[in-house]
Amino acid sequence: MIFLVPKRYFVPATVLYILSFISLAAMAAHALNLIVFEHGEKIFTGVLAVVFGYSAAVFSALCCENAQKRKKVIRRQLFFIFLFYIIMLVDFTLIDDTFGRNIFNVFSWNETAFEEYVNTNTNLIPFETVKLFINGYRNGRLPLSAMLENIVGNLLAFAPMPFFAVCIFKHFDRWYTVFTAVLVSVMTVELFQFLFLTGSSDIDDVILNVSGAMIVYGIIRIKTVSRGLSKITFGVWETVEKDRL
Repeated sequence: MIFLVPKRYFVPATVLYILSFISLAAMAAHALNLIVFEHGEKIFTGVLAVVFGYSAAVFSALCCENAQKRKKVIRRQLFFIFLFYIIMLVDFTLIDDTFGRNIFNVFSWNETAFEEYVNTNTNLIPFETVKLFINGYRNGRLPLSAMLENIVGNLLAFAPMPFFAVCIFKHFDRWYTVFTAVLVSVMTVELFQFLFLTGSSDIDDVILNVSGAMIVYGIIRIKTVSRGLSKITFGVWETVEKDRL
C-alpha cells in the first residue's frame, strides 16, 4: 500500500512499515537463535511490530477518499495482525522453551513419559493451580512476578480474540458465538499440549483464558469504548456492530 500513499503520508507510512519489518525480522532472528530475547523482550518486540504495522496502515487508509476503501485497508491489516497473533499464541503455548514447552516432546511419547506428564502437568480441579500460585506467593516460595505471569498472563492470552472474531468474521456477531469460538480455541490448545506432552493441560487455564476473553468482549461492547474502536478502525468495528443489531 505504500505506493498509494500521497506525499504528506508517504514518509510516516514508509518509516512505520520499515520499523514493523525490523521488529518482525528481530523476532525471526530470535526464532532462528541468531539473537536471544528474554520473555518480556519478545512480547515487547511483538507489540512494537503490531503497533508500527497498524499505524502504517492508518496512514495508508487516510489517503483513500472512499470510506469503503479505508475499511478495506484496515480490515486487511487487522487480518494480518490476527495471523501474527495466532502464530505468537502457538509459540507461547506449544513451543516457547522459556516455559519448558517443546513440541518435539512428542518424539519421546511412551507410557512412562505419558504417566509422568499426567501426574505432573495435568489438573482437572477448578482453581487448584490458581490457589497453588497464590499460596506460593503468600508463603514466600514464589515471587510476585511468577504468580502474575501465570494468572494475569492466562487472562490476557486470549483477550484479543473477541475483537478479531467480531471484526474479521461476520458470523461471530453474538456473545455466545464469540464464547464458543474462544472456548473451542482454548480447548484445542489444551488438547495439543496434552498430545505433544508440552506445557500443562490445566482446567484453570481454560477458565482464565475464556474469562479474560469474555471480560474484554464485555468491555469493548460498552458504547464509549465501541465508538473509540470505530474511530481507530475507520468504521470496521462499527459496521460489524450495526450488522449484528
